[in-house]
Amino acid sequence: MKKLLKATIVLAAIFTIGSMQVFATGSNATPSTETQAYLAKANVIRAEIDAYTTQIKEMNEYNSSVNQKVKALNEQYKANKDSATSEKLKNIKELRKSIKTTGQKEKTVREDNAIKSLVQNKEYDKALERLNEILEAKKEQLKVVQERNAIWRQIDAIIG
Repeated sequence: MKKLLKATIVLAAIFTIGSMQVFATGSNATPSTETQAYLAKANVIRAEIDAYTTQIKEMNEYNSSVNQKVKALNEQYKANKDSATSEKLKNIKELRKSIKTTGQKEKTVREDNAIKSLVQNKEYDKALERLNEILEAKKEQLKVVQERNAIWRQIDAIIG
């Protein structure tokens, strides 16, 4: 998983540097050394943010698919009133309660226009600081989603 994350970061940095140069400079002119240094650092941070975003998306999709299984199991129970299914649903209900109390509320973290404005004003340190804040927020979001995902995996195991 770490190799995949590193490969994703490197590829994202390579593929985005050209578009970022135009973004940072606002023209097709060769960017200054200071701009190039900012771009190199920003691309690494953005690639890491993208990797976390991908992980979060995949976990949320899995969680959603398990939720659909729970709904199907509930419908099955309504039709058959099976005691084994009833026991599964009780266990699932307890686990789902713990999802609501796990971590803080998941926040959607996105880049804002403030970064673009800072770059246009050549305030690269502040722009990198804001990118790092976004990265830290994304890491916190990932932790919350991982905790919930662990519970959804338990639910999936109960469903069988």
